Amino acid sequence: MENKKNSNISYLIIVAALGYFVDIYDLLLFLIVKNKSLTSLGISAEDLTDTGLMLMNWQMAGLLLGGILWGILGDKKGR
Repeated sequence: MENKKNSNISYLIIVAALGYFVDIYDLLLFLIVKNKSLTSLGISAEDLTDTGLMLMNWQMAGLLLGGILWGILGDKKGR
């Protein structure tokens, strides 16, 4: 019985870790390709940092707003 319980806990930890990886992957990917992609869109070198920061701020605001709204909706509708 104890072995089955440890197996379930291990499974939950692996699933949670994979969920965290998928969640953070898009943020890390944007940081990796940001300069090259903004340059290919025609953003000048002087505006590269400001544009990158603006996009990151919008991304973080979207994460915050989405977390709050979907969290409330999830609590009201159930899981």
